[in-house]
Amino acid sequence: MRIAMVAPVWIPIPPDGYGGIERMLKLLVDELGGRGEEVTLFGAGDCRTRARQRILLEQAPTQHMGETLFDALHVGQAYREIVAGDYDVVHDHSGFLGPAFANLLPQPVVHTLHGPFTRDTRLFYETFKDDCWYVAISRRQMEGCPGLNYLGVVPNAVDVEEHRFEGEKEDYLVCVSRICEAKGTENAVRLALKTGNRILLAGKIDPGADRDYFEARVKPLLDGERASYLGEVSQEEKVRLVSRARAFLFPIQWEEPFGLVMAEALACGTPVLATRWGAVPEVVEHGVTGFLADSPEGLEPYIERIDEIDPAQCRRVAVERFSPHAMAEGYLEIYRKALEAEAARLEPSRARSA
Repeated sequence: MRIAMVAPVWIPIPPDGYGGIERMLKLLVDELGGRGEEVTLFGAGDCRTRARQRILLEQAPTQHMGETLFDALHVGQAYREIVAGDYDVVHDHSGFLGPAFANLLPQPVVHTLHGPFTRDTRLFYETFKDDCWYVAISRRQMEGCPGLNYLGVVPNAVDVEEHRFEGEKEDYLVCVSRICEAKGTENAVRLALKTGNRILLAGKIDPGADRDYFEARVKPLLDGERASYLGEVSQEEKVRLVSRARAFLFPIQWEEPFGLVMAEALACGTPVLATRWGAVPEVVEHGVTGFLADSPEGLEPYIERIDEIDPAQCRRVAVERFSPHAMAEGYLEIYRKALEAEAARLEPSRARSA
């Protein structure tokens, strides 16, 4: 199958640091290419994948993230080449411009939804609901805008080789994520301290509201012994921290459409304790790969029950559900559905012209 993969313009693939979509795309194109599929990646900057690469901007405009000019420049060039190219299907991850102009392409366009729905984004996608084929990354995300042309749900994958399994745990809890109120960083620290556990934090702190939140509500809880912040660590250090932890705390307070860090923790054999927001119940099975509660306070009694969770089972679930193999299988099925649906949709017009 000849697949045109349109990446977001903002960060090279794979990312050096932050970049969940870009990390997922690296796994997807490499896995598809390893299966013999002909994948062309339309990206920006120093991309390093096994796919044929079309780098439309030599430097990824990370410092201009969200500015329409760069997004339009990238998607416009990609779509112009795709129209003139020989592709069976287009898989778009670029954001709003992909669906807005999908009906101009002769090939079926599959668009993966990577973010949560808001009032404004729901209005946008409902306007273009029939112009391409949509894929959700969780059932919960799909519920936020149910009227789109969905072909299914394909969870994001993690690198199960990189996130190595570790059965022997050290005596600490971990919370590795962006430091902010929505991720529940303060809740994680308070939960650990209240139950007499050591906790290690790591992750980026964005300037502005997130930095203010850290300074006012998280930093005062840190003592360098029972609770420590390690900064924005490398991917290698992140894997080491998570794989050796007794449990991963994820007391989020928002409708996260997936939550890649939970799948990463499970791949390391580390149980996850999380609040039931967004897609959390689709990633973590209560009593099997971790524990769930309706509030951060509700997680407290489960701290003492962490050892009931088998790390090997966490790993097995991650490999079965969140590996690159599983993600590629899911998307190949989506591509086949898109080609069949597109052919069925065009058949009446062909019959009339005949």
